[in-house]
Amino acid sequence: MADYTLADLDQRPDLAPNVLALFATGSQGSGHVVSGIPARMGLEPTDADLKATLGVLLVMSGRRIAGVLAICPYSEEQVTLWGPVIPVQSEQPRVMPVVMQELRRALREGGFSSMRAQVDLRNRTLRAWMMAEAFAPWKDLHCYERSLATLRTAEISDVHAAARGDLDDASRILAECFPDSDHHRPNLVQRENEGYRHYLLRRDGQAVGAAAVQGGGRRSWLKLIGVSKAERGRHQARQLLNGVLASEARLGNHAIGLEVLEDNRPAIALYEKNGFQRRWSASLLIAPV
Repeated sequence: MADYTLADLDQRPDLAPNVLALFATGSQGSGHVVSGIPARMGLEPTDADLKATLGVLLVMSGRRIAGVLAICPYSEEQVTLWGPVIPVQSEQPRVMPVVMQELRRALREGGFSSMRAQVDLRNRTLRAWMMAEAFAPWKDLHCYERSLATLRTAEISDVHAAARGDLDDASRILAECFPDSDHHRPNLVQRENEGYRHYLLRRDGQAVGAAAVQGGGRRSWLKLIGVSKAERGRHQARQLLNGVLASEARLGNHAIGLEVLEDNRPAIALYEKNGFQRRWSASLLIAPV
């Protein structure tokens, strides 16, 4: 049996290229590893992605990386996992308990109570190993994308980028639509400082819908979009989405992506009617620390 040692990428920054190579070979279509950073799902991992994590655990066999697992932020109580990637499949039964034991220790020290993992539905082996480590299936989710190339001259109509004076309205709507999300806490100014953009839909001078988008270039990411409960059933969601798509296209972004739970049929219908195509599906697994 191989002897394994544990390390943190912060202790071994020289191994960052090796870690990126492992995550790249484990991307969708290969090892089916879904990134713990939603906006980066399906894209080539970068050094900036590693820096955006809370930490990267390494399992070493001599000078070789036998396993890698990144811990990504989600909420004050929960993290999302990126990986684990164990390049030698025959080593999974030995490496998996080592990395999971260290993960739980680190999360308890950090004050976290639970963790989540998004496992590509095609990766039955990893799903089985995660469930053996006390992860339980919660729901399946889908990732969708659509090109923005044809929308750079599309009409925006009543949707505009939120100015600082609009952020209270945007925060109110997003908090109403997504009460479990911490996106609006402590405030949207902080989120914009982190690189988010917010959009508002106004009807007769009143804010009735809001959206939060991050990233850009190759692909931006629609994190949240919602319409006030009092305004639902009036086709406002479609108008808001169309305005967001046109606005993102005018910024020069090539595509936009999002994730949606499988049981959210109204949202899926809205996205598919607006040209989004499903790229892959994942099982969302939850486990206590």
